[in-house]
Amino acid sequence: MINANAQTQTEHATPPSSHFSLLIPPPLSPLLLVALSLALSLHGLATDSLWGDEIFTATFASQSSAEVIHWTARDIHPPLYYLLVGAFTRLTIPLGVAELPTQVSDWLWRFPSVIFTVLTVAVTYRITLNFARCIQYQIANSKYQIRLIANTAALLLCLAPIAIKYSQEARMHALFMGLAALSTWLLFWALARPRQWTRWLAFALATTANIYTMYFGFLILAAQGGLLLFRQIANYKSQITNRRLILSQVEESQIIGFSSSIILAFLLYTPWWPVLFNLLRQRAAIGAIEGGVGDPLTFIRGVVQALGPLPEFVAWIFLFLFITGLIFLVRHRCWPLAGLAGLWLALPTLLPIVLGDPRALQFRYAFILPIYLTIIAYAVGFGSAVVAARVPALPQARVSTYIIWLLATVSFVATLAVYNQTKPDWRSAAAYLAAHAAPADLILIGPLWDEGRFIAYYYRGQAQILTPAAMVTNIERHVESMRANGGRVWAVNRFAPAESAALKNIVFPGVVVSEPQLTVYEPTLLAAAAIDLAGQAVDAAYLWAAEAEAQGVLDPDPRTARAAALRAWGDGLVAAGRPEEALEPYQTAVDIFPGWVDGLITLAQTQQALGNFPAAAQTYRQAVAFNRKWQGPAADEAAALVEAGQWQMALEKYHQIIGE
Repeated sequence: MINANAQTQTEHATPPSSHFSLLIPPPLSPLLLVALSLALSLHGLATDSLWGDEIFTATFASQSSAEVIHWTARDIHPPLYYLLVGAFTRLTIPLGVAELPTQVSDWLWRFPSVIFTVLTVAVTYRITLNFARCIQYQIANSKYQIRLIANTAALLLCLAPIAIKYSQEARMHALFMGLAALSTWLLFWALARPRQWTRWLAFALATTANIYTMYFGFLILAAQGGLLLFRQIANYKSQITNRRLILSQVEESQIIGFSSSIILAFLLYTPWWPVLFNLLRQRAAIGAIEGGVGDPLTFIRGVVQALGPLPEFVAWIFLFLFITGLIFLVRHRCWPLAGLAGLWLALPTLLPIVLGDPRALQFRYAFILPIYLTIIAYAVGFGSAVVAARVPALPQARVSTYIIWLLATVSFVATLAVYNQTKPDWRSAAAYLAAHAAPADLILIGPLWDEGRFIAYYYRGQAQILTPAAMVTNIERHVESMRANGGRVWAVNRFAPAESAALKNIVFPGVVVSEPQLTVYEPTLLAAAAIDLAGQAVDAAYLWAAEAEAQGVLDPDPRTARAAALRAWGDGLVAAGRPEEALEPYQTAVDIFPGWVDGLITLAQTQQALGNFPAAAQTYRQAVAFNRKWQGPAADEAAALVEAGQWQMALEKYHQIIGE
């Protein structure tokens, strides 16, 4: 806590210089920062169509609460965000009405993220003030300079590109960023008066919401627990120095309050523990063979870039300021706060490397920003004080002002790049199809990255949307229907297929609609064209993923894109009655992802259909090994049959296990 003399100095300090006034028009500065955050988050909110996983949100959050919980139990995110945004949109959007989604509905799906981000800015301001109360050495000699630091942290969060990005997405990352900051502020609030149980209850409820929003919430809780532990160690060391080893009533109340809060949060999480444990078991089973996050240093570099702002050298300057802030805190005997901030950054960075989870994407790390930028703000405060002390001609106020405006400017410039990113325009592509495709037409969807899910959300025309394999499976019936009604075959892809006299590409940002130029009713030609489309996707997968990552809009795993295209290519070949040709793409797909259970089962089915029973049994065995729900006595019996070479009996047992 701040000592009495310093507090007296704070209360009776002289007013700030004009440089402070530029940044702090007290007492309105927090309100101005909130207004700035709101304006930046609302700017162009519905300009782009829903993209990425936003359509997951619009699709699944529209369902009943029971359906949302059932679905998220098999997803990589817990259900709270979907439940909240679903409840909000049920009040604002007439869900279930068969109408084309509009800019208004897109705006409303994203609006909760705006609110979450704005509230995070306000909470970050309060967290920075809480840090000041925990620091015995004052960065400055007046309350105005403490406010300056709080304003700096909140301003940098307002302008942080990754925060702006997720303030405009219908995803859970803005909510999680807000809850991570809120729970930390509530922890400081409870530690200040540990005997008030209502404060610990508020912290427990915020923690519960945290871990029901993203599984990274447990890392936030670990960092918060580290803060309490570090405080107790610091107190213990102080008592050793003073030869007084007594646990004070305040310290005892803090430990009891924190422990009780965690117990309550874990009890409230009881329904979801089995889901979490199952997810961890799956990651332990297949994480290593999927290749993990790749080179650890490259992954860490990606985290630094994501926290930004870009260009990369600026992001490294921000990291340098963060480390500088940690050093200042440690030097001024505030190492428990430094420990909290260090864990806050280190745990989310290192855990994906340890678990080997290739789905960990650094640009989803917005939740790190509140504490990250708070420490950077303190680095500016400490640093300007050091400069002013060594160069009397430069007042601390002036040094702070220049540094803050410099950091704010580079952040704002990087934020402009977020607004200017080219995002897939599914809305316009669907509108074009609705205007030009006839009811008797067919629309083939590419296999790279859920093209069908995106175009189907916006397209409300009468033409049928099919995968290439689905069209080939019933090619005779489809041709007969098109011939009778004058139908044609379109295609929608993320890449540009080869044009010909029969197809012309209509290019939208991130989406390519292939419009038919000739009427073809020859089943063999149409089937070959559908299979060739999947084959082209295989060749385009890596190039498309690299281009998408370079644009900064998506960060797709090229292996996933290529494996999906290989699966679609093989499915088309099987549908055309050429299963022997499908073996190679199926095998290549599971070589890319050895733990891909669905891909392994498809390969095993094809091997069995071709009469290669030993290979089929071994592939089924591998698939069962990666799905813990199928493991048990029956799986052990099937494995024993494989070892004994009783292929037919093993295959029958595996069919029973997987429910075929």
